[in-house]
Amino acid sequence: MASTEIVEYTVMSKISQLTLLTTNRCTAACGHCSMHSSPQRRGKLSLSMITKAIEQLMLGDNQPKVVVFAGGEPTLLRNDLFDAIAWCHEKGIKTRIVTNASWATTRHKANEMIDTLRECGLSEVNYSLDDYHARDINYQNVFNAWQASKNRGFESVVIANCYGTRSTITSDFIQQQLNEVIPVYWDEHGVPQHTMSRAADGTWYLLSNARLQRLGRGQALAEEEIIYPDKQSSLNLKCPWAVTSAAMSPGGHLLACCGIHAHGNEFLDFGDIHTHDAAELFAQGEQRLVIQAIRKFGPWFLMKLVENIATQKLFKPRYASVCEICEDVVNIAESRRILREHLPEIYPLYENI
Repeated sequence: MASTEIVEYTVMSKISQLTLLTTNRCTAACGHCSMHSSPQRRGKLSLSMITKAIEQLMLGDNQPKVVVFAGGEPTLLRNDLFDAIAWCHEKGIKTRIVTNASWATTRHKANEMIDTLRECGLSEVNYSLDDYHARDINYQNVFNAWQASKNRGFESVVIANCYGTRSTITSDFIQQQLNEVIPVYWDEHGVPQHTMSRAADGTWYLLSNARLQRLGRGQALAEEEIIYPDKQSSLNLKCPWAVTSAAMSPGGHLLACCGIHAHGNEFLDFGDIHTHDAAELFAQGEQRLVIQAIRKFGPWFLMKLVENIATQKLFKPRYASVCEICEDVVNIAESRRILREHLPEIYPLYENI
């Protein structure tokens, strides 16, 4: 049977955003963490690995517009993080960190960290705050960091809030605690609001209110906590993130995306940058047939393909997001087998649609 690894394909992509999963160590062990991060884990990227991968991608004519430092908790890298941000800034690449603000235990400490990040040239900062983060970290930390980030020249300052049916830390709660009105990015139907504008200081201040997803450790979330779309067919979408929003794991593997834990996955893990050129890994990885199908048709297409062949029920009766479908499709053993064996035969029938 034909391989799903490399096929002839002429459409080449560009990485618009590269997410560096800098470490899987974290100061929290959130029940909804898609990356299985925790205080016990120790994987991390070094400064040399970060700069090497980005330089190789740039030589391959694929310089990302934005580099996102996420994790785990990226500030645990300390000087390697600061130096990496400064290095990207010198290259003209915008940078963002996604942090739980565990370092902002006082306003003074919050100001110190923000001073350092701005001196390094950081462009954007996202603070994670929800019921799950608050179990390990005082939510006042995020408020300290939020206030310290005001009028500091960031392009955007965002509080990322995951919520479900039982959530108490919601967009309304955050605004009440801060005693200010903050533009909320998503409406109740999950549609982006396009009427927001920059504040007087030129910064976008936003609340990104994403619904809970059963990804990674979040697979164990109670079903009644999840908010599902009215129609499952609304998830029949092509994926806008695969390849164009690539990632690098704490183990130094180039990944197709940052939405799910993909290190070691036969379809989404493009390979190890310790032993291979990042640009070559990217060029080869995006040619994989499963990646092409995810980009052109979406995970729903692959799920239905597998369902039509499988002799047993493999998937959940309903999903809350495209990423949830993708995680199951590329991880369930029987689903992987079916894709390996049958996608090369079936995909050409749909390729020109």
